[in-house]
Amino acid sequence: MPKPSRKGISARKRLRQSLKRRQRNRSIKSKTRTLVGKAIAYIAADVANAESYVRQAISGLDRAAQKGVLHPNAAARSKSRLLKRFNLATANAVAAAATSPAAASEQPAPRRGATASAPKAEESPAKKAPPRRPKAEPKAETKTRTPRAKKTS
Repeated sequence: MPKPSRKGISARKRLRQSLKRRQRNRSIKSKTRTLVGKAIAYIAADVANAESYVRQAISGLDRAAQKGVLHPNAAARSKSRLLKRFNLATANAVAAAATSPAAASEQPAPRRGATASAPKAEESPAKKAPPRRPKAEPKAETKTRTPRAKKTS
């Protein structure tokens, strides 16, 4: 057990309390991170069965915020990002199933920030880079200043 910074019985009790709370908070935070990680993995792999994992992750985030382990805004931000990812994956799966049922299983998982646009069939030919600017001509030589002599009084 670390040494308390202050002296006295109350400082020792405060140290014991903080160690207990730290351990409890770490386990809650770890469990929450695990749930969110599983939900993200299922969203990437199997969107159809990911809903239950997303629900568990949201529940875990809410519980951590309620117990004070996570700030309520941080929990809301994580839930928002998770649901955004889930909804995008679901929309992509539905769109792919509507176009061709066989292609839905072969389509890779969408990347973060990817849009739900169809791949381009024809690509335009590569454009040439613009020509480089010519290097600036060297400046004409300028006079160099000579240091002034120090005044002696």
